[in-house]
Amino acid sequence: MKKNKTIQPEILNAATAMLSPYFQDLTPEVLLKALETYNEDKTDAAPKQPQRPEKPFKREEVAEMLGLSIPTIDRYMAQGKLQRIRYSSHEVRITPDSVYNMMRGGAA
Repeated sequence: MKKNKTIQPEILNAATAMLSPYFQDLTPEVLLKALETYNEDKTDAAPKQPQRPEKPFKREEVAEMLGLSIPTIDRYMAQGKLQRIRYSSHEVRITPDSVYNMMRGGAA
């Protein structure tokens, strides 16, 4: 949250009055200092990115995540809707990006 202008005293007093039942010792000065501190904390922090596992998913994991059957997951991989990584003739994993893309309603 970025402060664009100075807060007018009337607004600061009204906000203090509304919050005073919850914070007994609240004054306009304390509220202003809290808002400034909050703003400093938010501007210093880097934007949070969703934590996604880097390792590819097993077919069973993807089926559970999407609420689909294993044969449907296999069909989606064959159609290219889910991107597979083939480790061997019997071991297949699915890329996290293609799973998240499908969760958002897109195709791989």
